[in-house]
Amino acid sequence: MKKLAAISLAFIFILILVSFSQAQTLFDKGVKEFNQENYEEALPYFLQAREAEKRSSRIAFYVGLTYKFMEKYHEAIPYFKDAATLSPRVDDAVVELVDVQYHTGNLGEAQKWIALADKEGIGTARLNFLKGMVLAKVRKPDDAIQAFETASRLDPRLTQQAELQIAGIYAEQGKYKDAQARLRATITLDPASDMALYARDYEKIIADRAEREKTWHFAVGMGYKYDTNVVTVGEGPMTDLISGVEGGAMNFGARIGYTAPFSFRTPFSFSAYYSMYADRYFGKTYTRSDGSAGNLTEYNNMANTFSIVPGYSWGRFGFTLPLTYSYISLQGVKGNNFYNEFSWWNQTRYLETQSVTPTLRFITTQNSFGEVFFSYMRKKYFDTELHPEPPEGEERSGDRFTGGLGWTYTFKENKGFVTLRYSHAEDNTIGRNWVSSENRFGIDVLCPIVGPLRVQGSADATYVKYTYDNIFFGEKRRDDIYSVNVALLYGIVKNTDLILQYNYWRNQSNIALYDYTREIYGLGVEYRF
Repeated sequence: MKKLAAISLAFIFILILVSFSQAQTLFDKGVKEFNQENYEEALPYFLQAREAEKRSSRIAFYVGLTYKFMEKYHEAIPYFKDAATLSPRVDDAVVELVDVQYHTGNLGEAQKWIALADKEGIGTARLNFLKGMVLAKVRKPDDAIQAFETASRLDPRLTQQAELQIAGIYAEQGKYKDAQARLRATITLDPASDMALYARDYEKIIADRAEREKTWHFAVGMGYKYDTNVVTVGEGPMTDLISGVEGGAMNFGARIGYTAPFSFRTPFSFSAYYSMYADRYFGKTYTRSDGSAGNLTEYNNMANTFSIVPGYSWGRFGFTLPLTYSYISLQGVKGNNFYNEFSWWNQTRYLETQSVTPTLRFITTQNSFGEVFFSYMRKKYFDTELHPEPPEGEERSGDRFTGGLGWTYTFKENKGFVTLRYSHAEDNTIGRNWVSSENRFGIDVLCPIVGPLRVQGSADATYVKYTYDNIFFGEKRRDDIYSVNVALLYGIVKNTDLILQYNYWRNQSNIALYDYTREIYGLGVEYRF
């Protein structure tokens, strides 16, 4: 009996030896193909070896590695798990598990294996690099940067890759100066490498993003314009006495914009704006319709506009609630002109408006979006020397309700756009002469031409119907208003544009007094900082 048992044990031992020998032979063939990067040929050998020797952590590791190099990450996972849990454990299998879990988007599992590696002291350079990749994805930027720096310290060969990844983290945080410093370090380490080439392109993108995401924006400009119809004179017996309506003016403008830093990285946004624009006409006398003398300096004006814009975005949608206050004043009504009394604050209130404009934007394609808006405006006109208290029926103060929609298409890397828009408005004024409804169709275009040259333009067609008979002319007024605005912008130096502009208005009215044509030619310069 003892003899039989001994024979059985010997037979089993021989079978184990044969099985191990077969597994080793198959494994060696697989390794040969693997080393020659013939992964499709290596895989069957490894799988057969695995079948013959199921407890081998080394064979399981190579099966997983082969699947990984074939980019079959899901198939690789169970074999890497066996290699990481069987005895003896293959430490590199833990590293590879982090890698494939990262590639499959299973960041929770990747963090579990990172924790195991930290506990077991598997702190290789590559593991730390992968740790940085995972932590960056789960929005733990400080820990990710620390992991990348550890990887760089453990293996200098990873330094260039680590610097590039750290640059990306800083860019996502809006720390553009830090990001640019890391990109320059990436380039310096090996200027001829593909990674350095990518870093150069990325640095340009970062610079553009930094410019777009500046918290404060300023612009100032000035120019000259020639206006063919300052007074907007119409035709007919009542306007025959009016003359000298063309004239030149200097214009000045300034804009200040603020955007809260969280607006670039959270669904919430907040911005605020102030703009000022002023015209100063050169002194020139003309005859009014009542025979009295006037001066074009009466039309000197200044417009001040303040806006705050809170907003929220989710998915493909964004909502904003612009609140705007505008103050328009007339200047020069006391006789000062551009030459002899440069007094900006000699102002007379003319028009104040307050408005709120809820707006919903939605992305339609990668390069286009639409919007729907509603606006309520309260407007108040004040009496001036040029515009004394109006007769009954002529008071223009009141409420304006507007609803509209638009669609925008961007091109040339968002440097150009085309916008189509439509709006309907109802004016509910105190004076019967100004109660009206309006339909407006428009298009806006910005197109880069070549180098620093750009063309900007807009066109509108507006159709206004007045509700009541005009108290002076005894019929309902109708206006068809067409306008075209074209500007050539040329960047003469950084942040500075030379602007050549042409504006055309044609107001076709059934009442001759309001039927006019107006053209404006302008030349100016604007500096942004």
